Amino acid sequence: MASDKMTAGISRRTLLMAALFPLAGCVDRMSPEGFRQETAPSRQLNYPIEPYDIMYGARRDGKYKIRPIPYQRLNPDYLRQIVHDRTLEPAGTVVIDPQDHYLYVVLPDAKAVRYGIATGPAFSGSGQTMTVNGRESWPVSQDVRKNGSKPKKTAGPNSLYGARALYLGNGVVIHGTSRWRELGTESEAGGIAMLNQDVMDLDRRVKPGARVVIL
Repeated sequence: MASDKMTAGISRRTLLMAALFPLAGCVDRMSPEGFRQETAPSRQLNYPIEPYDIMYGARRDGKYKIRPIPYQRLNPDYLRQIVHDRTLEPAGTVVIDPQDHYLYVVLPDAKAVRYGIATGPAFSGSGQTMTVNGRESWPVSQDVRKNGSKPKKTAGPNSLYGARALYLGNGVVIHGTSRWRELGTESEAGGIAMLNQDVMDLDRRVKPGARVVIL
């Protein structure tokens, strides 16, 4: 049984690896011309949903203001984009790949939205199938990363949970962060972290009760 589970996990990861390599050719995806080329119908995978300065620009949500992300300083693979889906999961499923630091939302027509994430060093959700059983905008969280000072409960763009929190049970939370330098690392202390702009986009796409597969 354990062997079958391991084989399934390996198969999923092998399928996902095929989706990580963009088409050949040097295109500046951050320029207007590059964006038009990347989003043209003839392109098959790895293209942004809209220009990055819009996706990751400053915005206001309720009483909070979210600062822009310096996306030029990030690995472009971790920026929000459309990729071919290789998970074989039904549309609406969330697939988390903690090893490669990606989160996918499966779309119809064999495509998926891919986001970069940060994970906790002791993340223990691998191999599980979970459910989005709760969600919250601007959640209050206890930020324990205060350089030894007493933990303080806060809410807002710079709090531990950022703009949104999606609760999966067993203490696993997908949430926002303003700590863009942590993307693609295991330095996140609060579960599965996404850029605030990305977790807000995820929250709009995911339905209550959505299935979440953790590789």
